Amino acid sequence: MDKKSKLFFSLCSLACSNAAGFTVDAVTLQPVLSGYAVAVEDTQNSFGVIGAYRVAEYVCDHSEINAVGGWYDTESGRYYLDATVIFDDLDRALAFALSNHQLAIYDLAKKQEIRRTTL
Repeated sequence: MDKKSKLFFSLCSLACSNAAGFTVDAVTLQPVLSGYAVAVEDTQNSFGVIGAYRVAEYVCDHSEINAVGGWYDTESGRYYLDATVIFDDLDRALAFALSNHQLAIYDLAKKQEIRRTTL
């Protein structure tokens, strides 16, 4: 199985087994437990099977993407998937978030969202 197919099927499985959300390393598919997760604008609004394929394809074509994630939006009732970059430095994460027009980033260690309104 090629890398894109493996990632696609893994994303579908991870979404099904992690109702609240997940962030995993894009290569090892192991959970990422620290750092600041920032979604990439190019995979914004990716949900469902088509979204999983879109994210897998993007990650395989962009070596700078070091993680993938999923999260359930209670307002829309949709489960979103994202190509994600993990940063150790908050300032770099915030700058990347702003340049990618993200409303929020996620602090993996504290398990809390940092909204743009607090940036």
